[in-house]
Amino acid sequence: SKPIASNKTIFFTYVKPGKAIVHYLNDSSLLYYHGNEVRKLSHKNVFSQVKNVFSYGSEIAVKSDVDYYRIDMKTNQFVKLDIPVWRHIIFYDSSSRDFWTRSENKLFKEKVTDAQITSELIYDGAEIAQVLPDSEGNTWIGSLGDGLIRYFNRDFDKCSSDNLRMIMAIAKDQQDATWIGSANNGLWRMAKGKIKSYKLPNRSDGISSIKIGRDGDVFVASKSGLGIYQKDQDNMRWLNRSDGLSSSYVSAIEPDDQGGLWVGTVMGGLNYYKDKKFTVEQDKQNLKSKNIASLKFIPATQTLFIGTDFGLLERKTDGTMNNIRMPEFDNTTILSLNTYQDSLLLVGSGGAGFAIFNPKTKKTKVITPKDGLSSGFVFFVAADEMNQLWIGTVNGISRMKLNDKWEIAEHLHYGFDNGLAGIESNQNAFYFNEKEKYFGLIDGLYQFNDFKGKNFKTFPTHLTGIEILFGQEPIEKFGTRQQGFFKIPAQLQLSHNANHITFHFNKVDKRNPQSIRYKYFLENFDKAWSHPTSMGEVTYGSLPPGRYTLKVIATNKAGSWEAEPLTYNFTVLAPFYQTAWFIAFAVLILMATILFGIMYRIRSRVAKVMEVERIRQREQETLRKEIARDFHDEMGNQLTRIINYVSLLKLTSNGHAHENGNAQPTGLGELFNKVEASAKHLYTGTRDFIWAIDPLNDELSQLFIHLRDFGVKLFEEKSISFRAFNHVRDSVKLPYGFSREANLVFKEAMTNAFKHSQAKNVTLTMSKVDDGFYLELMDDGIGFS
Repeated sequence: SKPIASNKTIFFTYVKPGKAIVHYLNDSSLLYYHGNEVRKLSHKNVFSQVKNVFSYGSEIAVKSDVDYYRIDMKTNQFVKLDIPVWRHIIFYDSSSRDFWTRSENKLFKEKVTDAQITSELIYDGAEIAQVLPDSEGNTWIGSLGDGLIRYFNRDFDKCSSDNLRMIMAIAKDQQDATWIGSANNGLWRMAKGKIKSYKLPNRSDGISSIKIGRDGDVFVASKSGLGIYQKDQDNMRWLNRSDGLSSSYVSAIEPDDQGGLWVGTVMGGLNYYKDKKFTVEQDKQNLKSKNIASLKFIPATQTLFIGTDFGLLERKTDGTMNNIRMPEFDNTTILSLNTYQDSLLLVGSGGAGFAIFNPKTKKTKVITPKDGLSSGFVFFVAADEMNQLWIGTVNGISRMKLNDKWEIAEHLHYGFDNGLAGIESNQNAFYFNEKEKYFGLIDGLYQFNDFKGKNFKTFPTHLTGIEILFGQEPIEKFGTRQQGFFKIPAQLQLSHNANHITFHFNKVDKRNPQSIRYKYFLENFDKAWSHPTSMGEVTYGSLPPGRYTLKVIATNKAGSWEAEPLTYNFTVLAPFYQTAWFIAFAVLILMATILFGIMYRIRSRVAKVMEVERIRQREQETLRKEIARDFHDEMGNQLTRIINYVSLLKLTSNGHAHENGNAQPTGLGELFNKVEASAKHLYTGTRDFIWAIDPLNDELSQLFIHLRDFGVKLFEEKSISFRAFNHVRDSVKLPYGFSREANLVFKEAMTNAFKHSQAKNVTLTMSKVDDGFYLELMDDGIGFS
């Protein structure tokens, strides 16, 4: 290629949305492309300096030091452009017809309609250098000092002041007035731009629910009792225990179609209010608990559903109570009850997710965090006019759409990135109609902005990396070539001893990144798709040889699953001993071996039987010799010494008797001591011999205890300090004869230390080493190592 402008300096470059490039040169000219032609346009005779270049529809607009101009591509001239915006234009969005302008450190979004300019302050803090929208509805703002800023129309807008927090209940009456109840700031009514506050009998008592009765009455549940709005006096009348309520702590209320109101309380059970009179259901009900958390009346079946802190019940028209078996919700507080598709019941629990329940068939479908729910603690679950489910949890608000099988077809989760600052929702703080949706959170009231008409782009799921053996093996070693930005190898072939593989995948969604869920399936290995997960990785280890296809699907911008999954093929190679040629060769060798084995077995069977018999005879002879030698060494020698001592005793006794008359012979006591010592030694030796023969003592810990007891008795005679340490907690079986030989060796060593070492301390230690056990006797006396 050759240069299009020699010896020129480019002051700045602008790239149009269609990728057309405009250069501003140091000779007061603009260089741009028109088709395949490079054009140059000088502004020396029109204005002095270019301040900015931006796209204005399909044209190139220029902000000069005096006015706005556009480049006429046909004539290659500057034409004055009438733009009624006085601030410095950074960007013009032709799709929304918004001007993004700058004044000092403030960024504005301005719209010109009917010669009127509406201006919105977007950012204040640093000078903005560039504005660029993307295809997902985000606008990226490059600043000089504050980094990269993302601007987008939030899904939720806060519409209450900081004074109104902890919104617990929302309702609209028949006069289109909005009622809002808070936990610590009383009751509010907003109608036709006017706001009025109604105080509770006790200011600290919060509001738990607001419901509109059949006749338009406004009922309010609070810790102060039941509130009824008196329209003619524009005030609240509060009813409590003195008016017949079983408890002043009203936790749930629900109107029926007969003009009455069901009232659930804490510690007071269920009440019914009609014709200005309370009826306590306490004597009729079969409740496990008197703490009512939620109520829902279904007119079609005239059934009242009751949520308590122990589960769900239903009250029939005859007053009977039935427990509804939901094992997943046993001993769980039912926080929310609402209808779904007219005849179904939505049940929200305090920890186990929510359920769809059919009162007629008793069919139940439970949805938990395993299915993608952000939290199992559900404050409310309710359906809007489109049968979309809205779920309020401790982690924000989710929106779901179910198919005919009650499976999740669409799921979006809204949190901090979507405009919810407080995150945690409340039990009855929601209101839906066809035009608007309001939600109460711990920090105030929010309105939902529905962008379903916006055609935001969605991107496909893609692999971002593959690891073999946790990255210990280079991936390039197993693939023939690499593809794309992330260098994913194609035709991946893994050896049989390196088939531990981890796949990393991702789906780009800059508007709702926290809503993305994945499911994966490995063909020829998995039996079914995985549960939804937010983790963008999966690991497979010890895969058998074969061909595999990994499939990954993710949720899209609407929260539904992609129709086409991401697919990736790879192969695990078989080891050589599983290949066809090796198996054929092995079969031939096996057949020859079987024939040879049959012949050899016939010839050697007699010889083997004879050899076994000879070995048995040798073992019996060896055993008899060992027993004879043991008895000779232990009992024979000691018995001989006893006989000698007795003979010597007789001679000594006779000699002294002649010399001293009837006096006791000299040394007779000493001889008796020797006889006693020899007898004891004989007893000890016999006991050790019998101990060694006992199979119960073929165990390492028993050997240690036996040696320890011997050492304690031996060394206490010389006041030598003896200590034994056992660091082995395993039960270890010893081979036959090992205990006897080890016992003899260590007793001999202990005896030598006792007699000759002049030691003050002796230790016996048993510990475990890598491939066995270590038994050690040490003393601090004289001798050798």
